[in-house]
Amino acid sequence: MDDKFMKLLFPQWQGSGNNRDLYNGVKLIQEHLLKNQTFKEIRVSLDEELVEKNNIIGYDYIYNQLAETVEALREEKPEKIFLIGGDCGTELAPVTYLNKKLDGDLNVLWLDAHGDLNTPESSPSKAFHGMPLRAILGEGDPSILDLCFSKLSSKQVSLVGGRDFDRPEIDYIRNHNMENLPIDKIKKGDVDLNFIKEKGYNNIYIHLDLDVLDPESFPHVMLPVSNGFDFQTLLRFINDLKNIYNIVGYSIQEFSPLNGDSVKLLKELVDFGLNID
Repeated sequence: MDDKFMKLLFPQWQGSGNNRDLYNGVKLIQEHLLKNQTFKEIRVSLDEELVEKNNIIGYDYIYNQLAETVEALREEKPEKIFLIGGDCGTELAPVTYLNKKLDGDLNVLWLDAHGDLNTPESSPSKAFHGMPLRAILGEGDPSILDLCFSKLSSKQVSLVGGRDFDRPEIDYIRNHNMENLPIDKIKKGDVDLNFIKEKGYNNIYIHLDLDVLDPESFPHVMLPVSNGFDFQTLLRFINDLKNIYNIVGYSIQEFSPLNGDSVKLLKELVDFGLNID
């Protein structure tokens, strides 16, 4: 493994509740699209007895798996990370690690139909995959936050394609004046991507939850939301970002396959990640 470019496989599923579909999705990508690739794989428990603790379903598994990821990053000390994750809770260690390494010169583009901005207390579902961005921003379960390498400011995050928010998330976005780039403007080419440079950032992390795609293009997600990206617009958008910025991190999250053939649709998105180095 190139010690400067870490390819990370983290098939955590517990953040989505009692459902192994996201674990199976990661494994399907590994089997079909990552042949001859060396990845660091985080060990994930397959025990389905998930107990709610500290207002988080499956808390102990999530905590322990995060701790293992943190240790792996400390050992490898990568400069770039390509993550294939199960649920979005796998983002905490990579994002906060890179932010610390870059002394805060990092803008995160959160491509996701959802905000992932709940706290354990505000979450209606108590599923951790609705909380990771809020944790990255420094709010959440204290013990989980203590494992993180750093915390980001709301100025460092740009929501992209968000269109299904809980009330506490709407309040947080409004109170912190967070950007939410609408897909229709991206489709029309009406978004000037230099806005990240204007904020003073040179490095970016692209979080890609596949539910940012329109269900008509890609229904293989747990929580589909209409009016999302088509593949062509999404690929153009991330390639345009690559032409302007140094991509230090990129992830593919929340693949919930309805059938085995669906993994073929992800080839270009996976190839993009393999070539950010």
